[in-house]
Amino acid sequence: MQVFLGGLHSIMGALIIFYGLYVIAPKFSKQPRFKHAIVVVFLSFFLYFYDGTKLLDILILYGSLNLILISLYRISSFISSVTTVLLFLIKIVTSLITVNIGFLLYGSVVDFRLILFTNHYPVLGLFFIIFFILLKYYKLIMRVFKNIVSINRRIERRLLLSNFLIFAIILIYQRMTFASLIEIASTGVFVSTAPSSLSFYMLFTYLFITVISLMMVVLINRNFIVDNNLENYKYKAEIDQMTGVLSREAGITHLKSEMTRSSLQGYDLTIAYIDVNDLKGVNDRYGHKEGDKMLKAVSDIIQTNLREFDMVARLGGDEFLIVFSRCGEGQAKKVWRRICDEFLQVNLQGMYRFRASASAGFAQYNPSKHRNPSEFLHEADEAMYVEKKAHKENRKA
Repeated sequence: MQVFLGGLHSIMGALIIFYGLYVIAPKFSKQPRFKHAIVVVFLSFFLYFYDGTKLLDILILYGSLNLILISLYRISSFISSVTTVLLFLIKIVTSLITVNIGFLLYGSVVDFRLILFTNHYPVLGLFFIIFFILLKYYKLIMRVFKNIVSINRRIERRLLLSNFLIFAIILIYQRMTFASLIEIASTGVFVSTAPSSLSFYMLFTYLFITVISLMMVVLINRNFIVDNNLENYKYKAEIDQMTGVLSREAGITHLKSEMTRSSLQGYDLTIAYIDVNDLKGVNDRYGHKEGDKMLKAVSDIIQTNLREFDMVARLGGDEFLIVFSRCGEGQAKKVWRRICDEFLQVNLQGMYRFRASASAGFAQYNPSKHRNPSEFLHEADEAMYVEKKAHKENRKA
């Protein structure tokens, strides 16, 4: 019986963590199902032996999740680390909220570190509800800011740090509250004083602090993101509406700034001129709606597999530009091979009526050779046409 309950709790914990990744990690939901199955099986097995009171177990669990997102799902290291940290924080906040409210409602004390393995099922059910609510809240914030996210890494780091500080404040408050509840339960103060008054006081104090903290997260996020966009490219107005990547003007502006920075600081800069294969055939056979879906699918796959410093823009029609910052041509081609592998996986699974693929031409920046973005783009464009010709010949063969 003990083994059965342990396995059941492990599976429930695995599904909870998986759902958190599903909501937080970009493009996670569009990944192949066999990858999801691998993650759930791994988490179920690991959680069966997991001890949430040991720091080593916690580090191994979330370190493994980070590696899975990078290696199995091909998500960039920056996005993967942010995803795992946010998942950890949301889970901890949920646990602390649950044990506080659970104590006030049921009078039972549960260790917040082991809440997924408690046999007090009303408290466990409360955990599930609060966890889903916090994830929905997070998803709402991301939807609000979806079209105005900047690619300025300095601002992203400041934004990330501010969020962590605010969450840290929440955690400190929750730990203090949890300690107070333990003391109340052990000393019997809760019984000797007016229970209803004490319950309402602690509950409303907790809710007030939590709501104010979450409001601060929203306001600071909005302040950083909006101010940064006004200062730079006004991304909301310069996003390609069909694909969600930067427009041609914003992409060329970004390329100019990267060329200047590369010249001054001496780091490598590479671009890729991308042309989606067989778009005309898809439009002729299935209609322009399916062709638009093809462009969106290709751009999504490209964005998902780029590094944190890279940028993609739609130049027009079926052509895209990728700017690989701090990257030589060899490394850029490795990233592109990873993108092509993703195209292959999508096609093998038959996710679309069309076959997603694209041809790419690369050029590495040389200040003495590329005096302006047009010359730089022209070299990459010529290389792309060579690749495009080879693709057509392979199809005929």
